[in-house]
Amino acid sequence: MSHDSSDSTHPVSSILGNLFLILVPVALIVMLGMVGFAFIGGMEKKEAPQDVAPAAAAAAPAVANTAPVPAPAAAPGAAPAATGGGSAAVDPAVMALGKQSYMLCAACHGPDGKGLQAGPALMAPSLVGSKLLLGDADAPLLVVLKGIAKENMNYMGVMAPLAAGLDDQKLAAVLTYVRNEWGNSAPAVTVEQAAAARAKFAAVNAPAGVKRAEIDAIVAAHKK
Repeated sequence: MSHDSSDSTHPVSSILGNLFLILVPVALIVMLGMVGFAFIGGMEKKEAPQDVAPAAAAAAPAVANTAPVPAPAAAPGAAPAATGGGSAAVDPAVMALGKQSYMLCAACHGPDGKGLQAGPALMAPSLVGSKLLLGDADAPLLVVLKGIAKENMNYMGVMAPLAAGLDDQKLAAVLTYVRNEWGNSAPAVTVEQAAAARAKFAAVNAPAGVKRAEIDAIVAAHKK
């Protein structure tokens, strides 16, 4: 009986042994092939930037030899570009302080400087392109320090005197800001100008504010 059992299992063992001898080499060949492909792929990725370099180097002379395009000439009789003033020419720290101080003014002049709408009327005149604001700095300094008397209902608000609420630094900054914001462009107002205006306009007797029609005369009378 033992002899028959040995004979029956021998063919199976023989077949398994033959399969093992065949499959192991095939598996090794496949694994080696995969490793080889991965290695070659990695080498190609590393070499790719080197292939680009000659092309970039070849293109460099063409870029370097390209002549700059000249700016178009101004048309005959055209007005020259505006210079001076403008927020780009003002110390950013001054503009920031002026913008912060302007929050007090925005209640009537509006955040855009065009005057806050109050029904059919405005609370205050627009500061955009204002001749009074953008002209001689002494005029807006006088207005802010002394206020403007309310003589009619052209504007719903009242320009109150702000001499006590703004020191010389904030006074100079807020006027510099509004003179160079919303497209306005005018020289910055200095702290020295603000201090000088405060001193020379101190004697102006206008508890209810100066009259609009008298602003230019008052400024002229206090010029040295």
